[in-house]
Amino acid sequence: VPAEAGIASQRAGLQSLIDEEESRLEAPGFTGDNLLAEPHRPLTPETMRLLSGLPAELYANIAEHADRGEWYAICVTFDTDAIHVSASDTTTPADMGLGLGSGLDRYRTIIETHGGTFQTHTEQAHWQLDVSIPAKN
Repeated sequence: VPAEAGIASQRAGLQSLIDEEESRLEAPGFTGDNLLAEPHRPLTPETMRLLSGLPAELYANIAEHADRGEWYAICVTFDTDAIHVSASDTTTPADMGLGLGSGLDRYRTIIETHGGTFQTHTEQAHWQLDVSIPAKN
């Protein structure tokens, strides 16, 4: 049962971070979905740092670049082979066409160096991120 306690503790820590970021976005009027699935096994300290930092960067980018009147979503899921992080929002007209800032670009490098994928897609004002991070034993 110690592994299950570790998983629950890690998920609680990530959920706390998500709840804090969600509250920070609600204050200026953002509305969205924030979903965190249950990990299948304990996460390494390196993965926990990544799963704390990447969503924090995504929330900061939503606050800076997204349209407050449009819905946003951040979702973290786990399967046996990988951890998946997805995010979507609608950018403000002033931010359309902007590329990755240095924060997300840094996460792209970390994730791709560890064999993961990091893809962004923009169509009109809709921005989408899909990340897959290989699960470590």
